Amino acid sequence: MLADPMVLSAGARVVPSIKNGHPNGFKLYAIRPASIYAKIGFMNGDTVHSVNGLPLTTPEATMEAYTKLKGASKMTVALTRRGQSVVLTVHID
Repeated sequence: MLADPMVLSAGARVVPSIKNGHPNGFKLYAIRPASIYAKIGFMNGDTVHSVNGLPLTTPEATMEAYTKLKGASKMTVALTRRGQSVVLTVHID
């Protein structure tokens, strides 16, 4: 998954999320059932705020998080789902 960014771009529609006039992450829509997003446990409408403690408030911050994930053995994702805070932990093979 991390070796091929095209896999990520094809699995869902990802749009910036703004709250109170400030970026607060990315919303996920149109998640394909067989995509990596679905396998990780994301659901349509989830707002992803951070990965491994790195905030995803700008495209640059997202690229930094992506780069740091390449050497990680686990990914912890903080998100909001239907108004509730959720943390997903995924082990990376």
